[in-house]
Amino acid sequence: MHPLITNRKSVFPQFFTDRAVSRTVLEELLEAANMAPSHRKTEPWRFRVYRGDGKQALKAEMMEVYGADRPDAETTAKKFGQKIDQSAAVLLIFMHRDPKESVPEWEEIAAVGAAVENLWLSLHDHGLGGYWSSPGFVCGDYGAWPGAAGNERCLGFFYLGYPDAPNLPRPRGDWREKVRWVEG
Repeated sequence: MHPLITNRKSVFPQFFTDRAVSRTVLEELLEAANMAPSHRKTEPWRFRVYRGDGKQALKAEMMEVYGADRPDAETTAKKFGQKIDQSAAVLLIFMHRDPKESVPEWEEIAAVGAAVENLWLSLHDHGLGGYWSSPGFVCGDYGAWPGAAGNERCLGFFYLGYPDAPNLPRPRGDWREKVRWVEG
């Protein structure tokens, strides 16, 4: 497991091939995501999967949220539309807030992060790459995502596909600089 974690990296859509990802593979990835821990078993992760012609619906929803009348709407539509087109599938990531609010919201956001990490680590088994993007207009205060429940908050896009990417190094700072030992 350790090599899987230390070798995990973002693969950006411009490095994806045009090979499709089967529904079966996507279901396996989502099953892995579903195994994430959550306090009080709230299981707050929700995903919306866009692939094939369904990606056009994502573009339309994205512009509905962003605002087609904004001065930079055309540039934004082109930028994100290209990433969507380059991806075999795009998952919209939501946090579904426990209606009872039985745990703090940050715990539910963290649980969604754990679910996405499970999915991300599972990409390797299928030869896939992925990238979690959380642009401000998706995750900010632009209003609810079309079709989302009132207690759902969008946390970003997860682009995925079969990569044809250079194996670039994934430098990280030394873990020892991020740890403080307190021992007897």
